Amino acid sequence: MPKVTNTTHAPARPPEKLKWTDPVEMLKGLGTERAQFLTSQGYATVGDLLMRAPLRFIDRRQSPPFASLTTPSAGEITAVGTIEAVGEKGFGRKRRLICIISDGTGVLQGVWFKNYNFYKPELNPGRKIGLTGKVTIFDGPQITHPKVTYLDGDRALPGDASLVPVYPSGEEWEKAGLSRRLWPRMISKVLQVWDGSGPYLPENIRGLCKYPTLRDAIVTIHQPDAMEDFDRSLEALKFTELYHHQLLMVILRRRRRLGDGIVIGLAGERYRLFLKQLPFELSPSQQEVLQEIGDDFASGHPMHRLLQGEVGSGKTVVALAAAMRAADSNYQTAMMAPTEILARQHYKSAIEYCEPVGLKAVLITGGRDPDENRRALYEALIGRADIIIGTHALFQARVEMPRLGLAIIDEQHRFGVRQRALLVGKGVRPHVLLMSATPIPRTLALAHYGDLELSFLKPPPGVERRVQTRIINDSQRDKVFGWLREELKKGRQGYLVFPVIDESASGLEAAEARYMPYSKIDFKDVTTALIHGRMPIDERVRVMDSFRKGEIRLLMTTSVIEVGVDVAEATIMVIENGERFGLSQLHQLRGRVGRSGRKGTCVIISSEREGEPGFERIKKLEKTSDGLELAEEDLRQRGSGDPLGARQSGWVKFRLADLTMDYKLLEKAHLAALETLDTWPDLEPFPDLRIKLKQEYRSRPKTMLAG
Repeated sequence: MPKVTNTTHAPARPPEKLKWTDPVEMLKGLGTERAQFLTSQGYATVGDLLMRAPLRFIDRRQSPPFASLTTPSAGEITAVGTIEAVGEKGFGRKRRLICIISDGTGVLQGVWFKNYNFYKPELNPGRKIGLTGKVTIFDGPQITHPKVTYLDGDRALPGDASLVPVYPSGEEWEKAGLSRRLWPRMISKVLQVWDGSGPYLPENIRGLCKYPTLRDAIVTIHQPDAMEDFDRSLEALKFTELYHHQLLMVILRRRRRLGDGIVIGLAGERYRLFLKQLPFELSPSQQEVLQEIGDDFASGHPMHRLLQGEVGSGKTVVALAAAMRAADSNYQTAMMAPTEILARQHYKSAIEYCEPVGLKAVLITGGRDPDENRRALYEALIGRADIIIGTHALFQARVEMPRLGLAIIDEQHRFGVRQRALLVGKGVRPHVLLMSATPIPRTLALAHYGDLELSFLKPPPGVERRVQTRIINDSQRDKVFGWLREELKKGRQGYLVFPVIDESASGLEAAEARYMPYSKIDFKDVTTALIHGRMPIDERVRVMDSFRKGEIRLLMTTSVIEVGVDVAEATIMVIENGERFGLSQLHQLRGRVGRSGRKGTCVIISSEREGEPGFERIKKLEKTSDGLELAEEDLRQRGSGDPLGARQSGWVKFRLADLTMDYKLLEKAHLAALETLDTWPDLEPFPDLRIKLKQEYRSRPKTMLAG
């Protein structure tokens, strides 16, 4: 008998469900190379992919009829149509690619003058696309260098979706086989196989905020029916990110409060003599901060405190007073600064204020004589040195401080997480005092310093920093230099600050290139000198000593003088290419003048003209001397990006939240985190959340001390 084959098919098995934490390699059909590429871009798990919100949406319903585009548009629009013709036109620099699309009512041109070879193979007649940009009128409506979205049938969207998501793209993504057309199809597949798990919000907080469930929020940010739904779901996921991070910050701070630490007792005789022999009285703010530090010392738990104070507020004296308290309890203090000039300045202050009452200070830096460093190392090792001051050299293995009780890190954002941890690791759970002259906006303080106690040092009452600031265009440089020459001839001292050392940066005034012509021609009648970060340290120290003694009238420099330079007689500063600096950095630079109580003047020269964005941004400096206000403005204008050296400092980066825009959401998340931990200190009812926080903490530092 002939063999009978049973042709009945077994019912199709539903796709295997994947968890939030499963690696992207488990997505069927993705392939090893694509999975590896996604992992390299930060999308290692199913959850990472699901948290990749679209860059924007093309709204097919709101594409204006091309016939109605008769005047330039105020903002960006998306024009949806079918390609009629594509071709190149013109010669040389005027050569351009033109793509003509039609919507049945008229035509619109997309025009590219450069970098269009990437688009050419994809722009084929008959294909439906969306062009996004501002409309101008030139031989009909056109959009120059538009963003392109391909709207043909390769999108696998649910039904005929009106909102078409646009995901990351580019040559690198295309080479990895992840085109813009593939993204929606891939995300749709991930949504189908995802089991709905993942760290989210406790139900009481979700209900109070009236946020959707995790599944609904994730589906909606990728496949919304309306932009209002997208915005609400995106807010829920941003809040979740910030809430999780604030939980971690609060947990770390509370855990540190419970840990055993060194007890530094009440102020002793040397401390009282130290305060008595100071040539000034401590300000109320200094006394308040020292009380906070004293309470930390006596608590039996390690102090982790950040002291913020603008230039001239008296942070150094507070640090030395804290070191004196530690010495009275027979503990050593390490004080680390980011530059040799600043370290030497602290050492000079310690010699002046501390040694007369019996505190031994030593200095360890890379630029000192080796014999002097060896002597300092020996005195630190045997405990003869009470305060060990230095630069990065302090966290080297050869530096031993057997009785380290207090670690002070000045301008702490200039050190990496590992560097700070190495210094703190020289002792057994020592107290830690971080200091910064750069005001930190409340938003960034909550996000990045949430695990630390914060102290704010106000300038002494009656001490007004008078620095008149003017912003001018570089067309007036000769006039400014004429004024500067006359002031220097009268015996005043000043700085001329450049944005870069050499001319490798196109179009910028450079210190080395300008020094010779300026010193030989423009300022030939005054003594000048050059200082920058690539000069040997002994030469920098020699130049600064000469400037401090008044032997040099004009110091040409870079932002190397931003910290650690204290020359009381310097009252004038001119800054070139001011638009290349942040507001906070310009504020720190101008803080170098007017330090003797006399009026200071800072003139900032910009290559941009009044009314242009860069010029208008720095105009804020003419109106305020409030460093915190300027830091807030810097955050709004320049974004949170890499504030205060964030990359090396281990600052957290969020997938969806933007601290520039979401500061109110961050404060709301902070309050929610406090409420949660007050109710469930160990997060016992939320195992997924516990796992999430442990993974996040282990994967990258979320604390300024790396735990």
